[in-house]
Amino acid sequence: MKLAAMGNRKQQCSWINTDSNAELVSMIDDLRRFCCILPMILTPFAIAHPHEVQPVTPINNMIEYDHSYTPQELIEQFRDDDIRGNLISAQGALLTHPDLEPKHLYNALNHEDWQVRQVVCQIIWNFSQAQRVFIQNPAEGHLWTGGKWETIEADPRFVVTEDLIRITIEGLRDDTTPFDTERHRGLVYFNASFGVGKLIPIAREWKHFLVDALESEDAQQQFLAAYILARAGIHERVERISQILLPHLRDNDIPEDAKFAVFALGGMGPELLPYLTESLVTADHQQKDLIQLLIVNIMDPPLTETEIESRAQYNTITSCVHDPASQQSPSYWSWLSDL
Repeated sequence: MKLAAMGNRKQQCSWINTDSNAELVSMIDDLRRFCCILPMILTPFAIAHPHEVQPVTPINNMIEYDHSYTPQELIEQFRDDDIRGNLISAQGALLTHPDLEPKHLYNALNHEDWQVRQVVCQIIWNFSQAQRVFIQNPAEGHLWTGGKWETIEADPRFVVTEDLIRITIEGLRDDTTPFDTERHRGLVYFNASFGVGKLIPIAREWKHFLVDALESEDAQQQFLAAYILARAGIHERVERISQILLPHLRDNDIPEDAKFAVFALGGMGPELLPYLTESLVTADHQQKDLIQLLIVNIMDPPLTETEIESRAQYNTITSCVHDPASQQSPSYWSWLSDL
C-alpha cells in the first residue's frame, strides 16, 4: 500500500469518546477478520480457471475441502499468479489438512515467490498465538449470520524464528498487498499493519533486524521500522530514528504520518532533545508546533488531565485527543490498518 495519498489535515473527530478506544479497535479488528473470511465463503462460486487446483466444493451451503492434494501442492497455489480464487481455496484446504505439519510452513518461508512467503508468514503467526476466529455454521442460520466468534488457543509447535521475523519485516515494504491497483485485484493480507502489531511487543529481542531495515531503500519499510523501534522504547539508534520520523511531522501529502510519528517520538525521552531543537530551524508550521509539543512533554511530562488539555495549543493534527504525543487517537489505526 502506498505511503502517500492525501495531506496531513487536522482530523475532526472530537465527538468520539476516547474512553471507548479499546472497544473501537476491537470492532475494527472484528470487521477485518470477517472481511478475511468473506473470500472463503464466496470462492466456491467464482469462475474456475481451466488450470486451477479446485480444492473447494460447495455442498448444501457448507464448504467441503478436497484434501487429495498434499500440503506442499496447496502451498504452491499461494503463488502470485493470475488464477482467480486459488489462493483462498488452497489456504482453506491447507489449514484443515490432516497431514499439515509445521515444517511445511516453515520451509515455505524461504520460497522463491514473495506472495507465498507473506501468506505463510501470517499463517504461522496465527498458529503461534491465541486468536479470535469466526466459525461459520450456515446450518444454524443465514449464510452471512450463521456462526460465532471463538478463541483458538496457540499451537505450541509454532514458534517465532529468525526466518519468521525476516519475512514479517519484508512485509513492511510498500507492496501490492492488499490492493493491486495496476492489476485490479485484492488480497485479504494486510501484511504491513499485521507485521507492526506483531513486532512491537518483541522488537527488543529482534532489534538487529529492525535496525537493518532503517537503511532500507523502501520508504514505507524504513518508516515503519523506525516507528516500531520508537514505540518499543529502543533508543540506541535515536539519531537515525529521528532522521526518519521527524520529517514526517511536516504538513505533506502522506495521510496521518504526522500522527504516527509524533506518538512514536513521544516515548523516546531526553535523548531526543538535541534532534528536536536542530529540526526547529527548518520546520514548517505544523512540524514546529509538534516539535514544541514533544519538547514540552519531555521537559515537563503531563501528569494530570488539566496538563494534558493544556497541550492542545500545540496540536494541529487531530481533534480526537489533546496531546497526540502521549495519547493514542481513537482513529489511530485508520491509515495503518490499510497497509
